[in-house]
Amino acid sequence: MLKKTNFSLFLFLLLIINLFLPLVAQAALWINPLVVKQGEIVLIKGLYYNFGNAYSMLADCQISFQGKNYLFAREIVDFQGFESSGGTYGFQYTTRIPTTPLTKLGDLPLTLKCPLGEEKFNLKVLSGNFPVQNIVLTSSKNSLSATEKETNAVKNAINTFTPFKLWDSTKPWLAPNKARLSSLYGLRRTYNGVLAQNYFHKGLDFAAFTGNPITSPAKGKVILLGKEKEGFAVHGNCLLIDHGQGVISGYLHLSEFNVAEGEMVEPGQVLGKVGESGIATGPHLHFGVYVNGENVNPDNWLKFAIP
Repeated sequence: MLKKTNFSLFLFLLLIINLFLPLVAQAALWINPLVVKQGEIVLIKGLYYNFGNAYSMLADCQISFQGKNYLFAREIVDFQGFESSGGTYGFQYTTRIPTTPLTKLGDLPLTLKCPLGEEKFNLKVLSGNFPVQNIVLTSSKNSLSATEKETNAVKNAINTFTPFKLWDSTKPWLAPNKARLSSLYGLRRTYNGVLAQNYFHKGLDFAAFTGNPITSPAKGKVILLGKEKEGFAVHGNCLLIDHGQGVISGYLHLSEFNVAEGEMVEPGQVLGKVGESGIATGPHLHFGVYVNGENVNPDNWLKFAIP
C-alpha cells in the first residue's frame, strides 16, 4: 500500500500528466501540403513548436513566406472540451499561406519565427499552367480606372482578419451561380491587344443573364457593399463577405443587392443579382476568394472541403 505522502505525490503527477498530455499530442507542426500549384493554399497547424527542451506557443509565432508574415489564429476543434476546460484545452493554432499565379516557381522557404528561434521548411510551388485570354473593350469601358475610394475600400476588406472560422470545413462551398463558366481563374489577359503586366484573372466568371440570383457559398458576414454610382468604377456594384480567419469572398458587376452591409448570411442565401456594372463586356458574375489578402483559386473551394 502506498504511504499517504507518496499517494498524494502520485495524484499530483497524474494531474500534471493529464494537463500536459494534450500539449504533447499536438506538439508537432503540421504542414499540408508541401507541394502546391500556383493558386492553392498551405494549411499550417499545431499548438507549439519545440526548440530543444523548451517550446514556443504558436500564438506567439508567425510564418514568413515571400516577404510577408502570417499570424496564427486559435481554432476550436473540440467544443465540449474547450467549454469544460474554460478555454485551456480543445483548440489548436492555424494559419493559411496563399499562393497566386504570380508566386515564384520551385523550392521556396517557409520560415517559422518564434520567440525561442526560427525553423525553415521547403515549399515546392508548381506552375498552374494558366493560358492567355484576349479581351476587347469599348472605348467607354477601356478608359475606366479604379477610384481611390474603391481601391482603399476593397484593399481594407480583403485584408480583414477575424479569429473564428465561419465556413463548414467538412464539405465544399456552394457555387454562387448555376451558369456555365466563361472565364477561369489565373488567366493572363490582353486588353485590346496589350498584355496586362503583373495581372491575372482573380476569380471565376459565370456567364449568367442580368437578374439571375447570386447566392452565398458559405456562412459569413457582409463587410463591403460597393456601388458603381458611388465611385466603384472597376468592380461596379460589388460585395465582399468575411468567412473568418482571413478568408474573404467577392462578387462583382452586380445589378442589385439583396443584403445589407454588416448582415450575417447563410449558405444558399440570395446576395443579389447578376449585372454588368463596372468593367464588364457583358452580364456575368465575377466570383473571387481571398486568403490573408491574396487572391487564390476559387475552383478549389467549390470542389473540395477546405479545412
